Amino acid sequence: MTGYWLIAPEVIVTLGALIALFGNMLPGKDRTTALLSAALCVGATAVAWLATPGEAIFGGLLTSSAPASVMRVAILLLTAVWLLWLSSRGYEGERSREAVAMALFSVTGALLLTHTTELITMFIALELATIPAYMLMGYRRRDIHGLEGALKYFLLSMLTSLIMLYGLSFLYGLTGTTHFGQIAEALPGTGTLGLIAAVLTMVGLFSKLSAAPFHFWAPDSYAGAPAASVAFVSTVPKLAGVLVLIHLVQAFQGIPGIELVLAFAAAASMLLGNLSALGQTDTRRLMAYSGVAHTGYLLIGLAGAVAVGGGQEGYLATTFYAIAYSIPSLAIMLVVAEEGDSVADMTGLATRRPWVAWAMLAWLVSLIGIPPLAGFFGKLYLFETGLEAGLAWLVLIGVVTSIISAAYYFRIVRAMFLAPAEEAPDRPAGEVAASRSADAALVIALVATVAVGVGASLVMRALGWV
Repeated sequence: MTGYWLIAPEVIVTLGALIALFGNMLPGKDRTTALLSAALCVGATAVAWLATPGEAIFGGLLTSSAPASVMRVAILLLTAVWLLWLSSRGYEGERSREAVAMALFSVTGALLLTHTTELITMFIALELATIPAYMLMGYRRRDIHGLEGALKYFLLSMLTSLIMLYGLSFLYGLTGTTHFGQIAEALPGTGTLGLIAAVLTMVGLFSKLSAAPFHFWAPDSYAGAPAASVAFVSTVPKLAGVLVLIHLVQAFQGIPGIELVLAFAAAASMLLGNLSALGQTDTRRLMAYSGVAHTGYLLIGLAGAVAVGGGQEGYLATTFYAIAYSIPSLAIMLVVAEEGDSVADMTGLATRRPWVAWAMLAWLVSLIGIPPLAGFFGKLYLFETGLEAGLAWLVLIGVVTSIISAAYYFRIVRAMFLAPAEEAPDRPAGEVAASRSADAALVIALVATVAVGVGASLVMRALGWV
């Protein structure tokens, strides 16, 4: 791949978004729009995989790398799975083709984020990835709870973006450059002011990744939004956010004290996320707090990498775990969209849809971190990085909170397999209508969860682990 072929996936996805805006002119309308967009994402995946590490365009504003290529493939394939599911399920009472367009615009921003090497490009791409997500969270225009959640997401995200901009201005004033590599060279001698600039800059990303203490938008937004929107917003844009946070931390790693900021953010996220999830009865709120906790696990890898002076293992482990977390999280929220928002809505799922119940068990077990699924190897790599960096106390918190997480994840398992029928809430009788497209999306997610676990070493090698 040479020259402008580096951004060919973005061009393909943007073309898909523009087609989706006029989906009412296609035969089949919503279904055709979603299936065509899924096909375009799969095609863009093949192009993204061909990128040569180190290749740059626009004077180095965008540069390819092995982790960026893997992350771009993950973003596109997860989006394709979501669109495949959406092609048959859609949004109850709403058209879905506009949602497809918004999702693809968000994916375009996410793809750009993965290989940006400069602050201004990063900020523009970050907002492109985030702004369509506001619309997806408030997609049901007549649902007051959804609109309230979307508004909270919008307001807090805008506030933290402004704080981030303030930090970017500090960085430019201190270093005289907006390129990550040059910032990394100039920041170590800036002292406390450099640390303040780095923290202000990371605030925006902490908010978008729902890391404590900037997570307050997530539970209400997830609870009010359509579960299908949550499935996308809580996974696909976050993948790119994790990679750009890695780029920033690499630029900041020479600042004294930055590892403590990351370590305390990790500890706060793990403790607050897991303990808050224990009392939830709404699956979307439960998964929101779970997402806070998993962001904390991700930060262990970054803190460990900085503590050892920039070890690549920590950055690669963080990238791997972001992928390992996103697959089961997306799948669980798609099942919630089908079955209902409450944990009690899962009652009897093993009888009604046995294979879906067993798939849910696999996804939940992966999130806990039980072998041989993807989540286990993700946590193993992260905890190994933390121990090698001397952050045993942080790893201990990670292990204990992983055990705590089993309590609320297995409440869902109990509802599916063990709860008596009388515990199920009153709702219209009848099973979820069969759909080959939706079932195929769930099967792909299940296979991916197992494959990423079994082939963890292959994925790490693709990321650049040597």
